[in-house]
Amino acid sequence: MMSNLKELINRVNTVSSIVKMTSAMKLVSSRNLKKTQEKLLNLNFYKYNLEKIFKILLLNNNNFLFKKNKKNTILLIVLTSNRGLCGSFNNFLLKISNYLINNFFKKKNIYILFFGKKGKELFSKKYPILVYNSNLIENINFKILSNIINDIYKNYKIGNFIKIIMIYNNSKNIYKKFISIKQILPVKINKHFFLKKKKDFRFEPSKKKILKFLFPEMLKLKIYNSILESKISEHSSRMIAMQKAKDNGLKIKKELLYYFNKIRKENITKEILEIIGGI
Repeated sequence: MMSNLKELINRVNTVSSIVKMTSAMKLVSSRNLKKTQEKLLNLNFYKYNLEKIFKILLLNNNNFLFKKNKKNTILLIVLTSNRGLCGSFNNFLLKISNYLINNFFKKKNIYILFFGKKGKELFSKKYPILVYNSNLIENINFKILSNIINDIYKNYKIGNFIKIIMIYNNSKNIYKKFISIKQILPVKINKHFFLKKKKDFRFEPSKKKILKFLFPEMLKLKIYNSILESKISEHSSRMIAMQKAKDNGLKIKKELLYYFNKIRKENITKEILEIIGGI
């Protein structure tokens, strides 16, 4: 019976350690979430205004520098995390990605660009990996991202890809998440939106020169924005997962302590009865 008490105490200590660890991980994710939200908030104003200018320029120059692709090749950019312990954050995204490839891109050549280890572990055996980068997910560096995107942009410009599509976890708030599937290139624009506006814009130098400079910058900005949104979703998913783990741990600890106290009382009662019986 004594061995059972020791075993229960050891289990209680183990569960207590897990509860402390999950609480710490939740706090770390909460801090990282706030930092990433601040970055996204600072980016949004700049992105919104730059996109307006970009779409006006693109309105009559949608395909001004792109050749047709005879290879029928699509580049799929998939954003996952490097680590687990974030609920269904990676699993659901990869299931959707696999479904998308098998049902909508069945007759097309697929190349995949992965940001994050979890996606590469599953897809590297099935599809060719164009680029893989795990460091960028943990430490979002715009300069490193620019080098990767410049290479993608060159491939698209010479016709190696007909489409570039990005898939990632998005999050409007901590508790509501969904999968975003965005067509990065070619850019889709709503012509009716601009026809309603009667403002006359003058551009110097020419529209084409500005567009040649702005096109790759907008591509970088969109992908950078999506990485930030994915990170917000990852941190919020990890916070929820760690909170659930903490709650379950506290529940198990409470049950173990109940059994411990019950056995201890039974032992004390038994010892008292033995003492009385021996008198």
